[in-house]
Amino acid sequence: MRMRGRKRTMLSHLKPIKSPAACITVATAAEAGALAALYAEALPPGWPADELAKACSDPSRAVLKATERAYLRGFLILQFAADEAEILAIATAKDWRRLGCAESLLRRGISACQDRVMSCIYLEVAESNTPARGLYEKFGFLVIGRREKYYRSSSSAFETALIMRRDAKLPAPVDLEKSCT
Repeated sequence: MRMRGRKRTMLSHLKPIKSPAACITVATAAEAGALAALYAEALPPGWPADELAKACSDPSRAVLKATERAYLRGFLILQFAADEAEILAIATAKDWRRLGCAESLLRRGISACQDRVMSCIYLEVAESNTPARGLYEKFGFLVIGRREKYYRSSSSAFETALIMRRDAKLPAPVDLEKSCT
């Protein structure tokens, strides 16, 4: 991937992949507005575009995007510290859920962690988010803790967050993804 006016990042060598739903590539700060709109739709209230632009440029973070025909369909934000990584957010457009988009983003995120020689990956998920929990469990994440009343739902009720962890060195589930053309 050729990057004008920027240093190559640890992720810039990743070859784009095509999933059943979308092509996974590294997001840029110029795409922060579209990322913010999708974030607000998928995980209200989301993050402001300026924060997402900073995340795209921060060497301790990685923002991966899923696109299909130039339309943003999903994204994943990783943060790296020492030899650990944390998935800060993973989101897909409502009409692209359950089509393999989040799975492809997660697979690519795990690959990015392995490239950086991370030892483990953490994430937090709402206890009631059964589809996301199933995806994370499929990828080898295990519940290691709970944060009571961590999330506030749209109904203003509080919800428990589950803290999940995965050994970054474990292989991701086998896939048959092809390179984007």
